[in-house]
Amino acid sequence: MKRTRQERVRIGIFWAIIAFSMCLFAARLIHLQVFCSSEYSEVVTRQSSRKIDIPATRGVICDRNGMIVANNIVKPTLYAWPANTREVQDIARYLDKLYGYFPGTAKERFNLRPRSFSYIDRHMSDALAHRVENDAPRGLYLRDDAHRTYPYGQVGRQILGFTDIDNNGQSGLELSFDSVLAGRNGIADVYRDGLKNVFRVREKAMVPPQPGQSLVLACDWRLQEIVEQELCSAVREYNAEMGMAAFVDCNSGEVLALAHFDPEEAHPDKPFKLRAISDQFEPGSVFKPITAAGILDAGLVDFDDSIYCESGRWKIGRRTLRDDKKRDSLTFRQIMELSSNIGLAKCAIELGGEQLYQTAEKFGLGRQTGIELPGECAGSIGRPNRWSEYTTAALAMGHAVAVNSLHLAMAFAAVANGGELLQPRLILGGLDQNRRLVQERERRVVGRIMDHATADTLRAMLRGVVEHGTAVPVNSRVIAIAGKTGTAQMIDFENKRYFQHKFMASFAGLFPAGKPLVAGVVVLQNPQPVHYGGYTSGPTFKRIAERYSLLDPGRFIGTDRILAESDDSAPRPIEVPDFVGHSVDWARVQAEDAGIDVRSATDSGFVAWQFPPAGGLMFPGDEIVLATTNLEKADLHMVDLTGLSLRQAAAFMHFAGVTFHARGNGHVVDQSLRPGKEISTRSFCQLQLRRM
Repeated sequence: MKRTRQERVRIGIFWAIIAFSMCLFAARLIHLQVFCSSEYSEVVTRQSSRKIDIPATRGVICDRNGMIVANNIVKPTLYAWPANTREVQDIARYLDKLYGYFPGTAKERFNLRPRSFSYIDRHMSDALAHRVENDAPRGLYLRDDAHRTYPYGQVGRQILGFTDIDNNGQSGLELSFDSVLAGRNGIADVYRDGLKNVFRVREKAMVPPQPGQSLVLACDWRLQEIVEQELCSAVREYNAEMGMAAFVDCNSGEVLALAHFDPEEAHPDKPFKLRAISDQFEPGSVFKPITAAGILDAGLVDFDDSIYCESGRWKIGRRTLRDDKKRDSLTFRQIMELSSNIGLAKCAIELGGEQLYQTAEKFGLGRQTGIELPGECAGSIGRPNRWSEYTTAALAMGHAVAVNSLHLAMAFAAVANGGELLQPRLILGGLDQNRRLVQERERRVVGRIMDHATADTLRAMLRGVVEHGTAVPVNSRVIAIAGKTGTAQMIDFENKRYFQHKFMASFAGLFPAGKPLVAGVVVLQNPQPVHYGGYTSGPTFKRIAERYSLLDPGRFIGTDRILAESDDSAPRPIEVPDFVGHSVDWARVQAEDAGIDVRSATDSGFVAWQFPPAGGLMFPGDEIVLATTNLEKADLHMVDLTGLSLRQAAAFMHFAGVTFHARGNGHVVDQSLRPGKEISTRSFCQLQLRRM
């Protein structure tokens, strides 16, 4: 049927309207999708999700042996973020039921408010988290949080420090390396539908967090544990108020252990300071090797120069300097071994106060060591406007100077390694994702503070202190120890004077004495009733050295060997026979049966002295040096010292009464007195040493 013109017009208008409407719809759709997409996407995202930070996993911390000493445990955390009052009410009722609270308790306990973030349960159990995930009302969310944990409990916590509940470092390494360990937070999305119904309780990471850098410490956690145990025992055994200790690697400056023990410490699991670096004290006689280094380096005395010690009482101006015992003349070696105040003061006065002050500065005293821990004190060195004889003598004996334990450990490490003051190194480097050491930190030498010969002489003196000086109780049958005792009056800061009956007892030393590997110091505050360092701190140092040596016999076996009771494969030590008074022939037969070697000047006569002494420990193949005599002439003969250490050679010289002088460093390669030559107390021998 043919449409009329009017009908065709109407149909055209109708289709035109439809086409126009479609064009409008298309234009609007293009406008929304293209030109307004970002705006409306933001609206949709705002209505359907919420963004929140995801904490990064903190880097782990390992000791030098790869033992993880600070780690993380991932635990679920529940938090509330209600959008309105209705969600607040639903959450409050749910939490009251979940935790068994009285109605209305949860709302006040967790401070629930609309559009306000509130933690509900940090590090909750997995079972409870699964229950919440299945039936949580709108506004409750779960996330995985890393919780800091310390596998070895309180061991080393003074070094590590601790973190708060948000994993922010609060003290120790956790604080000083917080930016390195913390990493970078990620961003999470919590999704809901248009009616704000949650359809994902768990967060979804939009931007994954970047974990923190893991660190490797120079510390040996085995030694750290030993030090802490022995400090605790010493404080209790000697009735001390507190104990501190520091041990370092002599040759690298790596810090092996730092600790203090204070029975009055309120929260040992959350230490805010490490007293081994934060507390300063007057060192007393343990400072004397520093004085001796300045004197020897200046060439003012030789090893066996004799000095008059005024029978134990010497008046300097209006002051009187005293020794513990009345002694007339002592060699410089004996002055150090017996800790004579008067003898050392006389030498120090000849050196001069200003030179002595500069020596103390060379040893790093009066400034921070630069260890990577917060709270280190710098200490101080007294410097009067005018140096009098008494102020010089006082500084020489360790008065008017303040140090921390690490200062002394680094100073004795310099004596041990031949005269180099090292920067203490607490961090060896970082770990990459494959647990390989990266960004390794290098050994840093602060400066050379004494000649090699001076350091060698000092080590021999320090060994003498332990063998027959003020630290005889420190002498060990397990490992050779060298060191110096100190007993200093504590300062009464309130009344600006010294306490009369309060003392800081200390022992600073190194081991093994022949080729030192470890230097350290033990300090006890006010031990009672015995307050001498040689009878309190010294034996504590000895126990630490012995226990640590037995842990690693392969490292310490050498010129000075140790008893490896825990290692069946290690050479079995034998007790040193007593050859003194027997014929040389008999001694050789007994030594051969025991599997050890002997060295003597002659093949006849009788043994007058031996080194090592009887009763000690040695290994098959080791050598005993014998001094022989003829009973008819009562003379001594020079021993071939070639290949012996300075300590071994010095032991023979001291017995024979021979004056000697050593040049170089290491072991004896030449001697001016030929082997077999008759010697007396008037003899002199020049020793040439070289590193083997």
